[in-house]
Amino acid sequence: MAGPGRVCPVAYRYRPEDLAEPPAFACTTLFVVGGLYGNPHALDAVLARAAAEPAPPEIVFNGDFHYLDVDPDHFRAVEAGVHAHHATQGNVEYALVADDDTVGCGCDYPDYVAEPVVVNSNLVVEQLRASPALKDDAVRRRLAELPRHLTVLVGDHRVGIVHGDPESLAGWRLALEALDPPDRDARAHASFAGPTTTAEQVVDWCRRAEVDALCCTHTGLPYAQDHPHAGRRLLVANNGCAGLPNFAGTRVGVLTRLSADVRPPGDSLYGTTLDGLRVDALPVRYDHERWQADFLRSWPPGSPAHDNYATRIEQGTWLTVDHAARGTVAVTR
Repeated sequence: MAGPGRVCPVAYRYRPEDLAEPPAFACTTLFVVGGLYGNPHALDAVLARAAAEPAPPEIVFNGDFHYLDVDPDHFRAVEAGVHAHHATQGNVEYALVADDDTVGCGCDYPDYVAEPVVVNSNLVVEQLRASPALKDDAVRRRLAELPRHLTVLVGDHRVGIVHGDPESLAGWRLALEALDPPDRDARAHASFAGPTTTAEQVVDWCRRAEVDALCCTHTGLPYAQDHPHAGRRLLVANNGCAGLPNFAGTRVGVLTRLSADVRPPGDSLYGTTLDGLRVDALPVRYDHERWQADFLRSWPPGSPAHDNYATRIEQGTWLTVDHAARGTVAVTR
């Protein structure tokens, strides 16, 4: 199938070698925050958690920080908060300022994603593009000029940050359901229909990008998986969504924390240490009641975003923390 929401613009494409650039900056601790989805309360929670660190971390918002924020005040709050830190472009940010109306939401949805989900996502972005907040030329210019990926030095480790995967802004090759070895529950819930991303593919991406870890977000479900290779451990960390619930029966977002301080943080959901680099999934404990009320005001029953996201906001997903911690990544109890 092809059409808005399923097509991949040529501008999305890049190579893993493009991440083999000099680091954009260096830090001791890094938060990678994707899929904020326009939730200003999640933004507040991320910044509050950053303030609780022994020393201020650097923060990268790796795309789709806008999406459900059709309320102009919420859009402006998210825009101001994100651009006080580092950011990369997600498919939503690309779609909001693209000249090509046929891109739709720009999600590059694979065939196994149901057509109503695609149609609704296109309609959400169409409504967001009409927001008065996007009439500001400075905002449009900032979104258009965001990089598609970043490489950051955390301690002595190079970390590649993408939105989708190492070949496309909205690629799905790092989705939980795409991984090898397969997670049968993930594939059943997604009605997955290939292609599978092998460990060899991940190792090749990391080798060509010259990184020890890849951080992504686009596909919506969090996980971390390590890949031993030639005496090293390479890691993929997908933080799912910072602005939506990620696990069954919970109402918290997720962010990825990377640090040269290898002591596990007390609120880690799961994590691992890679030769001096500590990587953890942290909960984003936003004000759920306020976010749900904001969501329902903007997206009442019958609206496209309500059809796509109301159940997730209320009930979470099918995913458990145990499913999200793969390989030798340890669940924190």
